[in-house]
Amino acid sequence: MPRLTDASRQRRRDDIAAAAMRCFAREGFGGTSMAHIISEAGSSAGSVYSNFANKAELVRFAASRALDDLVEAVGEELPAERTPASVLAHLLRPSRDEARAQPLLQIWAEVPRDPELEDIARTSLLALRALVRTAVLPWCEAPARAEVTPPDAAADAIADAAVTAVQGYLVRITIDRDVDVRLLACRIVAPFERL
Repeated sequence: MPRLTDASRQRRRDDIAAAAMRCFAREGFGGTSMAHIISEAGSSAGSVYSNFANKAELVRFAASRALDDLVEAVGEELPAERTPASVLAHLLRPSRDEARAQPLLQIWAEVPRDPELEDIARTSLLALRALVRTAVLPWCEAPARAEVTPPDAAADAIADAAVTAVQGYLVRITIDRDVDVRLLACRIVAPFERL
């Protein structure tokens, strides 16, 4: 049997992680067994276990990939006009967040029980915060605004508020499946338009 290349092995790990995230979205972390993931991945137990020693390792890898993908997607698509409102509206884009909301919420729920997962989640959260801060800093540096609030302090405050708003939004759309996500996003962004 031919040996897998590093690229093939990484694709296989990514495929298994994506299958795990689909299972977590359907069944929750606690309700998902390795057998569920193996079946969802269309793989053999040997293939999955040759890539991940156990479910905890797979959860950490899947969470890391999902959070990194989210931060990367947000960073690649930032709007040209980077006001606090436009950046937050971009972060709350419903077409991206609805599919990821439930698995992300489950990842965050596991954080208190898993220090390694906590490090993964914290690293991703700080990367998202840094991305938002960098995006809005030029807006904060405009002379009229800089006279009122130091730009670094303003960018920090906006980044913290925006990231926290995104987390609250994800919780809300996971719990309240009937909410109009577009209207909710508009309501969250509205106060930022007054900055």
